[in-house]
Amino acid sequence: MHPVDLRQVERLLILKVSSMGDIVHASPVAAALKRAFPHLKLGWIAEDRHAGVIEGSPRIDRLHVIPHQVLREKPFGRKAWQAVLQLSRELRAERYQVALDLQGLLKSAIWGVLGGVPIRYGAHRMRELTPLLLRRIPVPDDPNRHVVQQYLDAARWLGAPGEFPDLYATPEDAFAPEPPVEFPLFVPEVAHQQALLKLAQLGADGVPFVSINPSAGREWKRWHIAKFAELSDRIEAEWGVPVVFVGGAGDKPLEEQLRTLKTRPLRSLIGRTSLKEAMAIVCRSAVHISGDTGTAHIAAAFRVPVVALYGPTRPERTGPYGQRERVLDRRPLCTACPPDRCLRKECLQWITVDEVLEKAHPLIEAAQVGRNP
Repeated sequence: MHPVDLRQVERLLILKVSSMGDIVHASPVAAALKRAFPHLKLGWIAEDRHAGVIEGSPRIDRLHVIPHQVLREKPFGRKAWQAVLQLSRELRAERYQVALDLQGLLKSAIWGVLGGVPIRYGAHRMRELTPLLLRRIPVPDDPNRHVVQQYLDAARWLGAPGEFPDLYATPEDAFAPEPPVEFPLFVPEVAHQQALLKLAQLGADGVPFVSINPSAGREWKRWHIAKFAELSDRIEAEWGVPVVFVGGAGDKPLEEQLRTLKTRPLRSLIGRTSLKEAMAIVCRSAVHISGDTGTAHIAAAFRVPVVALYGPTRPERTGPYGQRERVLDRRPLCTACPPDRCLRKECLQWITVDEVLEKAHPLIEAAQVGRNP
C-alpha cells in the first residue's frame, strides 16, 4: 500500500479523541504535517472532556468536539442521536479527504465514516472493528520506543519528516533516544493572567514553586495521598518552596484528604481552574510532580522539569517525553508479576518520599539559581 500524496490533498482530519495525555503525545503529528505541507487544512476531533488541551493550537485549523457525557449517559437516546447527527454534518461540511486515526478504537474510527472521509488510515494498535473501517499504516509497535515517536512514524509514512532540527539545543540532540519535537499546545494570555491571580492568593507568585497533581485516571496509577501530603510538607519546611496542588473538580475528595493529612497549610487549586489555567500553572512551575497522568505530559510539552512516579505502566513508552531520567519506576524490581503484565499493582507504592525529594531537589535549586543569580 502506498500513501496518498498529501501535496494533492487539501483537508485532513486527525482522529484522537482521548485521553488528555494521549492527545498531547499525538499533537506533534499535527506539527509535522503542517511543517511539511503548509497548505494542508488540519482538523482534529476529540471528546469535550479532553479537547481543551489542543484547543487554540496554531497547527490545528478546526477542532471538532464530541459531547462525551451526552453519548455516554444515553447512547441510544434522542439527545445522543441528535448530537451524532449534528457532529456528522459538521464534519461532512468540511469535506475532509483523508482521516488519520491515531487511537485505533471504534470510538475514534467511526467519526471518519460518519464524516464521509473517503480515505481513512489507522496508525496505532488497531483494535475492535477498526480494521474494517481503516487502512492500516505499516508502522511497528515497539513497547520500548516512546509513543510520540510511534505516532510520528505515521507522519513520516505520509511524507512528513518527524524530525525538528530547529528545536535541537545541541547537535547531540539529533541522536538522543528522544530528540526534541514540537508540541503545538497553546495557553491564552487570559489564562496566564488568571493563573497569576490565583497563585498570588496562595502566596506562590513571583517565586519558584512546585506544582503537584495527586490524581490519575485510574486508582492504581495513584501514589498514596498520605505520601503526597508528607512530600509537600517537607518541600515547604526543608526548602522554603511553596507547593501548589492542581487537579480537576472530580479530585476534590483528594483535596479534603490532603487538608486532613498535611501538617502545614494547604495551597490547592484543585477544581478551581479551567483546563487552560491549570496548563498555565503547570508550565509556570519550577518542577511538576505527578503520576502517569495528563499534567505530566503537559509539563513535558512545555519543557518543565517533571518528577514522574510510575508503577505498572512503562515510562519508556508513555513517560514524560524527553525526561526519562527523572522518572521513578519500581516495576523492574517486581518478581511477582509476569514481564508483560502487572497483576498486583503495588510497585508504585514502593517509591518513597525520600526518593522523590532526591530527584526534585537539584531541579528546585537550579530554578532558584536561575531566578536569583
